[in-house]
Amino acid sequence: MANVSPGVYTKIIDLSAFVQAVPSTIGFLAGLTHKGRDNELIFLGSRAELISEFGEPNITDFGKSYGQGPYIAYNFLGESGALYWIRCLPDDAAYANLRIDFTVDSTSATGGSIQLRYVTGLNDDQEVVSNLETSGSVQPVCMLRPIGRGDYYNALGVRITESSNPTLDGIYVLDIYEKQSDDDEVIIESFEVSFDPNAVDSAGDSIFIEYILRTYSSVLRANMVLTNDEYTDGYKTAVKSYDKEIGTVTVTKAVGTAAIKDNKQDFSEWQATAGTGDYVVIAKDGKGNEMWGWMGAAFGSDSEEIRVYKDKNLTDQNWSAYSAADATSTTSVYTLFDINSTVTYQIKKAKISIADGFSSSEPAPLKKGTEGSLWSDSGILDTSVAENLLEQAYSGILSSRYNISGSDTEYVDQVLDTENIYFSLVFDAGYPTDVKTAISTLCTTRKDCVGILDNGDNVSVSAALTKRTTSHTYNNYYVSLYEQYTKVSDAFTGQDVWFSPMYHMSYLLPRNDNVAELWFAAAGFNRGAIDNIKQGRYNPRLGQRDQMYLKQLNPIVKFSTGWVAWGQLTAQAKASALQDLNIVRLVLYCKRALEQFCRFFIFEQNDPITWGQVGGAITEFLEVIKNKRGLDSYSIDVGATDYEKKTKTFHVNITLQPTRVVEKIELNFFIK
Repeated sequence: MANVSPGVYTKIIDLSAFVQAVPSTIGFLAGLTHKGRDNELIFLGSRAELISEFGEPNITDFGKSYGQGPYIAYNFLGESGALYWIRCLPDDAAYANLRIDFTVDSTSATGGSIQLRYVTGLNDDQEVVSNLETSGSVQPVCMLRPIGRGDYYNALGVRITESSNPTLDGIYVLDIYEKQSDDDEVIIESFEVSFDPNAVDSAGDSIFIEYILRTYSSVLRANMVLTNDEYTDGYKTAVKSYDKEIGTVTVTKAVGTAAIKDNKQDFSEWQATAGTGDYVVIAKDGKGNEMWGWMGAAFGSDSEEIRVYKDKNLTDQNWSAYSAADATSTTSVYTLFDINSTVTYQIKKAKISIADGFSSSEPAPLKKGTEGSLWSDSGILDTSVAENLLEQAYSGILSSRYNISGSDTEYVDQVLDTENIYFSLVFDAGYPTDVKTAISTLCTTRKDCVGILDNGDNVSVSAALTKRTTSHTYNNYYVSLYEQYTKVSDAFTGQDVWFSPMYHMSYLLPRNDNVAELWFAAAGFNRGAIDNIKQGRYNPRLGQRDQMYLKQLNPIVKFSTGWVAWGQLTAQAKASALQDLNIVRLVLYCKRALEQFCRFFIFEQNDPITWGQVGGAITEFLEVIKNKRGLDSYSIDVGATDYEKKTKTFHVNITLQPTRVVEKIELNFFIK
């Protein structure tokens, strides 16, 4: 204790630690869609989030072998609000885009003009930024591009118009359009934005276009920052305000003596050093009437006044609003400008409005978006590319769109991060064998989740057994194989579709966890009944089901009362408790929860007090599971041998006897 003088010294010691439960039903699925953020691990909390960003499921988009992913995700999210999803695209997929450029023109009265241009082959975010560099007289201001790559986003368009409030400077309305099936352009989002990073609204919140779109838009993003963290040259020339009023402002409108005065300003920093103006002063009166001109020589006490010229070569000392007609007109800006009102001004390098580039009443389209080599030139899905992308996604080596062109390609490898990313169920979606193998490898590598796989689309029990023994030869308790494909009415396309058994297991498993516990079996009439099947590829009889059982295949079976998931074996061939999916899920659940709990005892004293705290909390945790019918019994041994103490270790030995499910009922009749 540091204190030695008399007094009362207080400590608060927390003795209430307990093993916290962990989420039991978090899914992971990789798939193909035409829209949404791509090559990025996204957490979805609802069906609405899935559809909003990635669109409605549509089996016709990618076909039976590659288009079921969104359906599996949709069904899962109907029962569980926790799914990790990756939309996969190849490296050569490109962003649709629209770049707003300022083209410098030393002969122009305004200093240049706003142009809209498009960039081909924007494959990653590095290329988006690199294409904001100045090239000759072209100074990019901003790149607009969607949240994901692909030609779907070529259907987007934008219009930027000046705010209707004339007293506001540099504030625009950004309308985002989307072309509908009838070719009508419909506004889907609208925002008030500025291209000035320091601009705020009346509530003090930023309205910088990058911030607004990143925070509020579901479809569009803006880039204005270069690799060196500087803003674009187009911003510095066409948008940035270099100074503004700091004192009392006086405007002189008279022909030949046009000038502006600020009693606290030193205009010498902004005056022209040669016969060409470098800076523009833009003045507004109290009603929003605006005049502007190029700044010439500073004069007056401490250079508090500066001459203003209509032309960049500084030959006509007048405001831009002046002409002979303006001087006599009662409606011209020159006449209306009230020099006796409170006048404000800005100093800039050009007199440009971003809205000048959007003069058409039609939205400016985004262009150049593609899904790259995923589709052939004739519009046919390249199945080898699709298969490879999905395999890479489940393997944690899918190229990140944040850095594809860089010297060291980054990967979407969070799926391998067991410390920060947790999911308990990994779903197949009718994918080819190599993708299923990648799922099996992922689960056996992470050791905290199980893969739910189909066995392919087989027309008979015999074909299913052959596929199991020749292609899907998995022999571990981290995956579980299901049969068969069934015909279901697809509400999204209005047609009957043959779906993988994953279509059903994706909602049966989380529903089981909701109505019971994860250590209950998602099978049988109570928790495995399926009521939306129109037809199955086959219906295995008892003897055939025996053969499937011996090969660890879980069939969907039609009984007189309806269709039922009639199995829950893992792919492990060795007979043990870990052949049952519900027991594997129980063990992995306990493993995750206790790993998280024990982490808090790292660097604590290795003595009986610590051992007792750990053992007591684990006992309470396992007792709850036992009372909920997950365990028949358990035992715990916490402590350290002399050698373990020397190696700064203590052991926690837990023996579990899970409650087994009923698979056979022997109904015996004794007649006397």
